[in-house]
Amino acid sequence: MGMKKIGMKPRIYILCNGELAEPQYFQDFKDHLKAHNILVRYRNEFLKKAPWSFIEAAIKFKEEEQQKGKFSEEDNDQIWLVFDVDNYWSDNENKFCDALKLAEVNGLKVAWSNECFEFWFLCHFGLYNSAIPRTDYHKKLAKHFKDKGLGKYEKNMKSIFDPLFPYQEKAITNAKKLYKMGAVGNNPSTAVHLLVEELGRIFG
Repeated sequence: MGMKKIGMKPRIYILCNGELAEPQYFQDFKDHLKAHNILVRYRNEFLKKAPWSFIEAAIKFKEEEQQKGKFSEEDNDQIWLVFDVDNYWSDNENKFCDALKLAEVNGLKVAWSNECFEFWFLCHFGLYNSAIPRTDYHKKLAKHFKDKGLGKYEKNMKSIFDPLFPYQEKAITNAKKLYKMGAVGNNPSTAVHLLVEELGRIFG
């Protein structure tokens, strides 16, 4: 099984169920860290799926990678799921809770955002305690970008990682203040900082 060379970093798979903002951000983060062992994946069976369907697809993905010898818990490899809470929590809380338990039992780590991934971007600029309608995320980000002289913010812009990076520590601090283990229903909140910290710890 664990035939890895001494000193090899574990593989960190980042599975995204958004096809633009999330993979772009983590791909740029990977490039920034020069980390070959960060593997960003967004496949048809993940994209725009309800969290429970995404988690089931991720379990299957993990089994396939294990069979190919590309994933080993003994080598501390990890699989992280990046997804939005959206209305899925309010529509089907029980199903959502069961899915999160299933992820945990199968050794999958979750980096959700309530309501959506862009909330993680907002954390770079301030602490937001009250729910934000998702239509307002982009307006707020555009204003922050303008105020900080970071250029023009556009939804799903290609290189958002670089202008945000100097504020990453602040984002982690703000996200931590709002985060409670398992409290995925709290709007606004995100668990993306857990993944960001883990990448920094291993590859930073």
